[in-house]
Amino acid sequence: MFPDPAAPRPDGTIELRVRAVAAGAVSRSLVHEVRPGEPVWLGPPAEVGLTLQPRPRRDLLLAAGGTGLAPLRALVEQVAAAPDGRRVTLVVGARTFADLYDAISLDRLQCAHGWLTIVPVFSHDVLAEPAERGDALTVALDHHEPGQEVYVCGPPAMLAGARLRLRAAGVPVECSRLPETFTR
Repeated sequence: MFPDPAAPRPDGTIELRVRAVAAGAVSRSLVHEVRPGEPVWLGPPAEVGLTLQPRPRRDLLLAAGGTGLAPLRALVEQVAAAPDGRRVTLVVGARTFADLYDAISLDRLQCAHGWLTIVPVFSHDVLAEPAERGDALTVALDHHEPGQEVYVCGPPAMLAGARLRLRAAGVPVECSRLPETFTR
């Protein structure tokens, strides 16, 4: 039996296994530029611009594609830490079920919080039932209800036309949030 590679070691370090993906600048840097044993300091996403708006407290619709799940999951965890009556729908997109990051943890989150609904979406997996098929933003917009605050985070292709698609779906500009690099 081998120890869990993610389990902390006595010296407080952990082993990370990273796969380089074409659209992932961080994963490519970790795989191609960081040497084994070299220290890596991890922290929250910097300058993403995705933070909960303190007022008004609207229900949330979160659309995550790929690694865009990380900042949106942080928003879910923020709501969980200080429940305020919001309902949250998190639409998580991946190509296939095997590509869905941290599915067990997402399931645990949903089971622990009645206000949270997680909707998995697969663009290339016809056998992944009962998940929905398509792209995360399209499915998220199918779940949109008036008054929700909508956050979108994912790969550049997902974000490229997101602002226009949100407006076309009737989401007011003041109710939509995308990473800052795509709002300028």
